[in-house]
Amino acid sequence: MSHRGRVVSPEIGPPPRYELRVLTVLLFLVLLGAAVGVSFFTGARREREASLPLVDQMATIVEERDALSKEVAELKQQMIVLERSQQIDREAHKKVAGQLKKVQDERLAAEQEVSFLRRLIQEGGGGMLEPTDFKLEQKDDSAKFGYSFTVRQLIPEFGESTGSVDLKIAGKRNDKDVTLTLDELKGSEPKSHKMAFKYFQGFQGFIQVPDDFLPERVVVEIEPTTAKLIPVSVTFPWTIE
Repeated sequence: MSHRGRVVSPEIGPPPRYELRVLTVLLFLVLLGAAVGVSFFTGARREREASLPLVDQMATIVEERDALSKEVAELKQQMIVLERSQQIDREAHKKVAGQLKKVQDERLAAEQEVSFLRRLIQEGGGGMLEPTDFKLEQKDDSAKFGYSFTVRQLIPEFGESTGSVDLKIAGKRNDKDVTLTLDELKGSEPKSHKMAFKYFQGFQGFIQVPDDFLPERVVVEIEPTTAKLIPVSVTFPWTIE
């Protein structure tokens, strides 16, 4: 059998130098990737190590913050207790002051009544006048105060009582004790009262208090013109109703 007429193609392969070049490139890429990986993990580890002090510092700050928050809460509670205690103390002081004033007013009234009777007996007068029921009322949160009181005859069937009734205000001005008449207190009306009655008579008016004056007491003075009547001076506390 003859093989003439069949064409056989020769096998062509890469030259040995080409295969070596490819292997070299692959090896370079593998080494480059390994170097990049080592560098990445090394940097990450360094960052973690560097961040550890910050984490510890943050934990310390959080603990300090929590401790301060607790301290603030405790101080607030103490403040509430203290304010409540002070409020109770103020209320107790106010109550005691009110009771003390009431007792002082009652004692003053008793002393005045005894004084009336003593003077009536000693001076042998035929009649005795008593100012009573003195009341003060502030007008519209201003420095003007309305007042009212009554003067009565203590001796029945004495007859008509005549004379004048004047008011004086005792208090402090520049930390000094002073007593001012209604004529000295500008804006006060009337300046004086006329008295004429058989059994009793009511009086009323206004007192204008200056800014530099602190009133403490009201003195009602009666100067009778009727014979056998004794002059009277009675003091009332400055109490607003």
